[in-house]
Amino acid sequence: MDYVDAGLYFEASDIANELCHEAAAYLSKPIERINCFDVKLYVEEIEEVEFIEVTFKKHLRKMMLGSTSKIAGETFISINAELMLERKNFTCMHEVIHYYRDIPYEKENHTFSDMIEENGYLPEDYPKEYRANVGAGILMANDEALQYALTKFDNFGKVANYFFISKAALFNRLRDYLVYIQNCSPSYAASLVTKYKYGQSKDFFQAFFK
Repeated sequence: MDYVDAGLYFEASDIANELCHEAAAYLSKPIERINCFDVKLYVEEIEEVEFIEVTFKKHLRKMMLGSTSKIAGETFISINAELMLERKNFTCMHEVIHYYRDIPYEKENHTFSDMIEENGYLPEDYPKEYRANVGAGILMANDEALQYALTKFDNFGKVANYFFISKAALFNRLRDYLVYIQNCSPSYAASLVTKYKYGQSKDFFQAFFK
């Protein structure tokens, strides 16, 4: 699930950036300082969604990252308790996108599951999962926060730490931004982010802030 089409990207971007602005207003924080923990708090307090960390049995532990369930009018988000912090954060945001974009269109007793292996999805699920992954990356690092962090911190690792995001997820977030916002080709965008990751930032910054 490396690339999505432009329509899905911008749909996810609109949902995620708007939600970050709502969280910023609710928490009275500058938008560039909004992170995944703020978004989670907003969803808990405003939407009354319950986040539950679950220790899955051995079989499910190797399959499930998290899920969003709608039962009897209530929605709760379950997260695999054994995930690393950065993966747990991303999965929470992935499920938040499902809550806002997909759950409202589903009947009662429906569950969206975030799977470790892509072959666990049905073909009709792919667009929803692409959109949730893109949206999660943006909830982790909204557009204004991303621009702020890139200018404030002097390397890739510090930017990742600022957002409590894995380096792989930050790579995808930066690459997608270059592809869909700055109109770079996917291969060129990936090469620029790779250079930036390893300390060669000039070309990356020229493309990102052009």
